[in-house]
Amino acid sequence: MKRYQTHIFDVDDVNHAGRGLAVLDGVETTIPYALPGQQVEAFVHKKKQGKADARLQHVIKNREDQVTPFCPHFGQPPTEQTDNNPAQGCGGCSWQQIEYSTQLSLKQGMLQKLLAPVVPEVALNPIMGSPLDRRYRNKVEFSFGDKTYLSDERYKALRAAKEPMPNGFFLGFHVPGSFGTIIDISECHLVSPEAQIVYQALHKLLPQLGAAVYSPRHHTGYWRHLIIRQAFRTGELMIHFNTSDGFTPDWEQVLNVLNSLDLGSVKIRSVLHSVHTGDAQIVGWNAPALLQGDSLIEEELCGLRFDISPYAFFQTNTLAAEKLYEQIVRLSHLENQPVVYDLYSGTGSIGMVLAKHGAARVYGLEEIESAVADATRNAARNQLTNCTFLAGKVEARLQELMNTDKPDLIIIDPPRAGLHPKVPPLLNQLAVPQMIYVSCNPAALARDLELLQNTYRVIEIQPVDLFPQTGHVETIVRLEAKKTVNPEA
Repeated sequence: MKRYQTHIFDVDDVNHAGRGLAVLDGVETTIPYALPGQQVEAFVHKKKQGKADARLQHVIKNREDQVTPFCPHFGQPPTEQTDNNPAQGCGGCSWQQIEYSTQLSLKQGMLQKLLAPVVPEVALNPIMGSPLDRRYRNKVEFSFGDKTYLSDERYKALRAAKEPMPNGFFLGFHVPGSFGTIIDISECHLVSPEAQIVYQALHKLLPQLGAAVYSPRHHTGYWRHLIIRQAFRTGELMIHFNTSDGFTPDWEQVLNVLNSLDLGSVKIRSVLHSVHTGDAQIVGWNAPALLQGDSLIEEELCGLRFDISPYAFFQTNTLAAEKLYEQIVRLSHLENQPVVYDLYSGTGSIGMVLAKHGAARVYGLEEIESAVADATRNAARNQLTNCTFLAGKVEARLQELMNTDKPDLIIIDPPRAGLHPKVPPLLNQLAVPQMIYVSCNPAALARDLELLQNTYRVIEIQPVDLFPQTGHVETIVRLEAKKTVNPEA
């Protein structure tokens, strides 16, 4: 196999991130958006030490059980938008070409392959599916851009003619791996119909307001991101415009259009505007200005009420998150009224659910101070007086917390990178009677379980799918200490 060439691959597996795996000439090759059972053409762009990464170019042979994708923007490689066909290749979904039940089977097998070598004595529970396999996302972040995908033929023709590349006003999702190239979206099937109506109205209106979209290449322009959040239980919407500075649009016109939309029982409670002047194409953390309504929306989860602020982390699949939390409660043995540490607590939702169901005291530890403020406020509004939330990095403040109130149960829900290298030694030193690890990254989970295995044994593994149409999966692991260790020894 040679790098920078196109090869034919027979895909026979998926990796921990749900990307296709194939072996050619003894080289294991990762091919995003390819599925086991397909034969594909893919361009090898990276090759090192017996492994390679390739970009899907064409599916030669489909799986026997493939179905027609429900979204016109689904598909890789990207295609150019024409008068008759929308652009494909937004990258938000990777598995629309197979039934949801098949997606769950692939995720089960993916986890089994990854975790069996680490904990061979523990059987993996059957994966629990999401109540909704589309229209499930309660948050979506669209990007503005001045550049959309061009076919190779058109790109080469423009270059040969020394003509400028076309610019425009595009709103949608980035082409995977691109620098500022946007697939202009007409509809996203992962968000609610109401959020879709809002998006389509703004997609039509905003180009008329007199400002250009931000260009990450030239660092010019105004419109940067459109974020829509929705509370599924209460029907409240938050609309958040993120821009550069130097321009003031007619916000009254924007609000008039939003307020004229027929959204049924769903109501727009919050309209916000924040400014980010940095070069990186991110939303940033600057406090938003309130254009209309309130600075938050309210959601209900597991019988608790939560205020969700613009930058708050909240599980993006509300209905599946309830199933996830129910399993955490089941595995936590709260009848013993444990003292609980909720590490990487975010806005404190897991800790509060445990407090409601019998935990004696809950201590949440979270790096982002605004999330700690959200958690404290939400605990108060739910009259949970046994919850305390602290700001700080887990690796920096866990030892301090250990010296105040010894835990019976630790909940760990880290970011995708998994535990900081300093955290497993602290957990091993503590040897807490029981621990629940909630993971969104199976590879990081497998690594961290190996680091903890001398002190803890895995008792049960329960996958829950929060991300239909993608290769991502959430996994809950219950661990128990092999023996009691004195933390002060």
